[in-house]
Amino acid sequence: MRNLSYLKYIDMIKSKEETCYIKIPEACKYTNIGRNTMLKLVKMKGFPALISPRKILIDKEQLPIWLSKNYVRYNKLS
Repeated sequence: MRNLSYLKYIDMIKSKEETCYIKIPEACKYTNIGRNTMLKLVKMKGFPALISPRKILIDKEQLPIWLSKNYVRYNKLS
Protein backbone atom coordinates (compact mmCIF):
# COMPACT_ATOMS: atom_id res chain seq x y z
CA MET A 1 0.00 0.00 0.00
CA ARG A 2 2.86 2.37 0.73
CA ASN A 3 4.26 1.98 -2.80
CA LEU A 4 0.93 3.04 -4.32
CA SER A 5 0.86 6.30 -2.38
CA TYR A 6 4.50 6.90 -3.26
CA LEU A 7 3.71 6.45 -6.96
CA LYS A 8 0.82 8.90 -6.68
CA TYR A 9 3.20 11.37 -5.02
CA ILE A 10 5.72 10.99 -7.86
CA ASP A 11 2.97 11.51 -10.44
CA MET A 12 1.83 14.63 -8.60
CA ILE A 13 5.37 16.07 -8.62
CA LYS A 14 5.79 15.32 -12.33
CA SER A 15 2.48 16.98 -13.18
CA LYS A 16 3.50 20.14 -11.30
CA GLU A 17 6.81 20.29 -13.19
CA GLU A 18 5.13 19.90 -16.58
CA THR A 19 2.41 22.49 -16.27
CA CYS A 20 0.59 23.26 -19.48
CA TYR A 21 -0.82 26.58 -18.31
CA ILE A 22 1.06 29.61 -17.07
CA LYS A 23 -0.01 32.89 -15.48
CA ILE A 24 0.42 36.37 -16.98
CA PRO A 25 3.83 37.16 -15.35
CA GLU A 26 5.27 33.83 -16.50
CA ALA A 27 3.93 34.36 -20.03
CA CYS A 28 5.51 37.80 -20.12
CA LYS A 29 8.92 36.36 -19.20
CA TYR A 30 8.47 33.45 -21.62
CA THR A 31 7.68 35.70 -24.60
CA ASN A 32 9.49 38.89 -23.54
CA ILE A 33 6.25 40.86 -23.87
CA GLY A 34 5.16 43.50 -21.36
CA ARG A 35 2.30 42.94 -18.93
CA ASN A 36 -0.06 45.53 -20.44
CA THR A 37 0.53 44.20 -23.95
CA MET A 38 -0.07 40.65 -22.76
CA LEU A 39 -3.36 41.72 -21.18
CA LYS A 40 -4.41 43.28 -24.51
CA LEU A 41 -3.52 40.06 -26.32
CA VAL A 42 -5.55 37.97 -23.87
CA LYS A 43 -8.66 39.95 -24.84
CA MET A 44 -8.22 39.12 -28.53
CA LYS A 45 -10.47 36.50 -30.11
CA GLY A 46 -8.91 33.05 -30.26
CA PHE A 47 -6.15 33.69 -27.72
CA PRO A 48 -5.17 30.37 -26.06
CA ALA A 49 -6.19 31.13 -22.47
CA LEU A 50 -8.61 30.11 -19.76
CA ILE A 51 -10.13 33.27 -18.31
CA SER A 52 -11.98 33.37 -15.01
CA PRO A 53 -12.97 36.44 -13.00
CA ARG A 54 -9.88 36.19 -10.78
CA LYS A 55 -7.31 34.30 -12.82
CA ILE A 56 -6.01 34.05 -16.38
CA LEU A 57 -4.18 30.88 -17.40
CA ILE A 58 -2.40 30.79 -20.76
CA ASP A 59 -1.63 27.60 -22.68
CA LYS A 60 2.18 27.51 -22.77
CA GLU A 61 2.37 25.24 -25.82
CA GLN A 62 -0.12 27.19 -27.94
CA LEU A 63 1.14 30.68 -27.04
CA PRO A 64 4.13 30.84 -29.46
CA ILE A 65 2.05 29.29 -32.25
CA TRP A 66 -0.76 31.82 -31.74
CA LEU A 67 1.71 34.73 -31.60
CA SER A 68 3.41 33.67 -34.83
CA LYS A 69 0.04 33.48 -36.63
CA ASN A 70 -1.50 36.66 -35.19
CA TYR A 71 1.41 39.10 -34.80
CA VAL A 72 0.43 41.14 -37.86
CA ARG A 73 -3.18 41.41 -36.72
CA TYR A 74 -2.08 42.76 -33.31
CA ASN A 75 0.21 45.36 -34.90
CA LYS A 76 -2.73 46.74 -36.88
CA LEU A 77 -4.70 47.25 -33.64
CA SER A 78 -2.00 49.27 -31.88
